[in-house]
This record gives sequence, C-alpha cells and structure tokens, in this order.
Amino acid sequence: MNKSFAARQQGATLLVCMVMLLIVTLLTIANVREVTLEERITSNMRDRQGALNGAESALREGEARLAANFGVPTTAAACGAPALCVLATPFASDAALNPTAWSWWTTVGNALNYTGPQGNSNQSMLTSTPRWNTAFIGFDPANSRGMVEVTDPDLRSKGVGPYYYQVNAASQGTSDRVMVTLQSVAVQRY
Repeated sequence: MNKSFAARQQGATLLVCMVMLLIVTLLTIANVREVTLEERITSNMRDRQGALNGAESALREGEARLAANFGVPTTAAACGAPALCVLATPFASDAALNPTAWSWWTTVGNALNYTGPQGNSNQSMLTSTPRWNTAFIGFDPANSRGMVEVTDPDLRSKGVGPYYYQVNAASQGTSDRVMVTLQSVAVQRY
C-alpha cells in the first residue's frame, strides 16, 4: 500500500514546494519595493526638514539683525553691508520665491549668508549656506488698526513711527532638489 501511494504522487510534493517558493519570492519582492519607497519618502522628508531648518535660522537672523539696528536702516538696490541687507523695494515678482531660483539667492547683492550665533554658520547637512535679506515695505504713521500712533505732525514729518520690513530667507536641503523660502513682516518703531 505504501508503494502504490508513492507511485500515485508522481512529483506532487515538488510542485507544491515550487508554488510555495514562488509565493514567498513574490512577497519578498513586494516588501523590498515597499521598503525602498518608504526610504525615498523618508529621505525627501529629511531633506525638506533640513531646508526648512536652514531657512528658519536665516529668517531669525535677518529679523534679529533688523531689530538690533538703531535708527532707520539705509536701504540700497543691492546688499553690500555684511551686517544688514535692506533692499529698497520688496520682491516685485515671485521669481525669488520660485523653488528653482537658488541662483537668484546666491547672486551677490540679493542676499547675505547666514552666519549663525557668534559667527558659527555650521550647517553641515545642507548643500549650501542659507541666505536672507530684508526689504523696506514702507512707513505708515498709523498702526495696524488704522489709528495714528504719532499725533505730532512735526515728529511724523521726521519719520517717527512704524516702519514695515519684509524679511526673506531661503535654504536648500541636503541635496539641491529641495529649496525652502520663508517670509515674515517685521515692524520697527523709530
């Protein structure tokens, strides 16, 4: 009986093992693809977070330098001073905020390099040093609620009151595929 049972199988075990091996191989390939996709997503998120951190640091530096300035800062058509870069006009177009416009940010006269606290600009994970600038938006003797802050016409004519500035920053991530730009508005009263 044992002999006739073995004769009837005629390789059925081999066929079942081959099908099982094929199923395990397909599952393994699917898992490898999923892990590769997750790694790409994680890498892109890490790259974007690095760029965001760099741009945030540069933005805070621009705001701090503007706040530390005594008196109305001198505006210029291009950045030249290493301490404070105040452009005469805010961005006329979105060209600088375009994610592919890193060359605009690295052009001398458009922005300054982030130097970090005490001159330490170590951004080891980033492709390049984050950059920032400020732009003069305007002087308005009224506050944000439309109320005139400086009621003395003589003081107003001398420029006493709130000055509005646009602070801009940009940074690339760990690769040049990602660029983050940030912008804030700062009010300084002189």
